[in-house]
Amino acid sequence: MTEDNLLFYREPRQARSRQMVERLLNATLVLLERSGIAELSTNHIAQEAGVDIASLYRYFGSKEAILCVLTNNWIAKVQAVYARYADLNNLDLPLVAMLRQVNAELSAIPDTEWGYRLLASLMESLPCLRELEKAHELVTARFWAQVFRHYGAHWDDEKLLTFARMFYVEVDSALSLAGRLPPQQARHILRWQRSQAIHLLRLCLPKKRR
Repeated sequence: MTEDNLLFYREPRQARSRQMVERLLNATLVLLERSGIAELSTNHIAQEAGVDIASLYRYFGSKEAILCVLTNNWIAKVQAVYARYADLNNLDLPLVAMLRQVNAELSAIPDTEWGYRLLASLMESLPCLRELEKAHELVTARFWAQVFRHYGAHWDDEKLLTFARMFYVEVDSALSLAGRLPPQQARHILRWQRSQAIHLLRLCLPKKRR
């Protein structure tokens, strides 16, 4: 099977088909929660969703295609938050307050909790998800580079974008780890991550704009 066939996805057009695809996506998450990627198969997904396997293959080429759609849906919601802050000239907040506001909106996305606990842990093991994450990392880094520039960073574009990528990876790694830990340990991680993020920002921003 070619990679194109493996990652085939047909967008459902009718309401009934959209409901069926949604059941397949939700069933995939249930199975990931229950037994992880090792036990995940299209047969198990179809059975869990109450859908015949032929109907699954009408819309998805493989379990990887289903995981890609789940990941794409999650990433789109994250990037929609960034888009709401695209016009930084209308933003009259100190940087730390702005960071907290963006973080609150990201945390409020319904998919955030399972996204970091389930999908983020699969990024390194599945090539198709790695490619999605690489593209998302670049979009995110460009967003944060724009934010840091707005708040007074004077580095050249290449250096600032590199810093923004590091900033994203540091934050994303902490959130992914927190998603896999018990609540009390996760709270420690998130508190340390916030302190680390502020420390990192001191590297590129003048004191009066932090």
